[in-house]
Amino acid sequence: MAKRFPDPDLPEHVDIRTLENARVVPDEVIDSYGLNNAVISAIDTGSYNIHFKIESEGKRFDLRKSNRPSQIGNHDYESEILNHLRSQGFTLAPEVVPSVSGDFNLWVDDTGWTLFKWMGSDSGPQRELANRSRALAAAKTLADIHRMCKDFHPAAQRAKWPIFTVPTVNPATWLKRAESLADELKEEGEDLRRMSRQSAGELEQIDFDKLPEYMCHADYRMRNLQFEGDEITGVFDFDTSIRTTRLFDLAGAVTRFSPLGGDPLADVEAGSTFLEKYHEQLPLSSYEIDALPALIRWRLLREVVVYY
Repeated sequence: MAKRFPDPDLPEHVDIRTLENARVVPDEVIDSYGLNNAVISAIDTGSYNIHFKIESEGKRFDLRKSNRPSQIGNHDYESEILNHLRSQGFTLAPEVVPSVSGDFNLWVDDTGWTLFKWMGSDSGPQRELANRSRALAAAKTLADIHRMCKDFHPAAQRAKWPIFTVPTVNPATWLKRAESLADELKEEGEDLRRMSRQSAGELEQIDFDKLPEYMCHADYRMRNLQFEGDEITGVFDFDTSIRTTRLFDLAGAVTRFSPLGGDPLADVEAGSTFLEKYHEQLPLSSYEIDALPALIRWRLLREVVVYY
């Protein structure tokens, strides 16, 4: 497994997927969920987290072992969002299964564990391409999520999470990470340094008070959507969701649904199709439209810096 460039704010963070026994479920977790007689198998989802398929008494579940540098508050924050979406009639997001004692998340061995009802495909990770129909469906679904969570504020608090800090709020944090990577790359990193400084300068010019906050998914892309044909049947990975400008989601979607920031074989116009459909469903203000290009440029650079 390729080693990622370390976050300068979290130099001691370790990718748990590289550790011995990373794919073993502790007895405390098994007992807490009443899974003593269950069949448990690690599965490949393509996720940064580790997932296990649980088969118990004719039912299937997805047990997630978090690989994020997080705290229990982050997982409670996510669970509140998922429960809120369910209360609004949104059934495409995972449904959290509480432990025997009623907890929506467990914290065992400095790691967060969450159990979900099974929504996955038996064929393994999907690698669907973004085409026009899927881009339209994805845009409508994201607009639904934003609309349902517009005024929702989880009681749980997000802990500081430097890898997923929203640079739109603090360009200095974003630039620190970008320049650390540029230093690591030496001469090959000079273009990254120049573009990142330009991006940070653009972000500083944006008046974020004029950008209304929404509950953003923060990792909205094809690999986190499940399709049957061109119809969405699941939206996954809400564990980085956070309240911020919805341009955080839109800038990411525009790039990730296009060949530029997603699969090279994706429909060339999928990104613009996504944005047009979203704007039709939940219109952007004139100031949001003006600010979006700078966020798109930043989001492309962010993909390089965060996922290098």
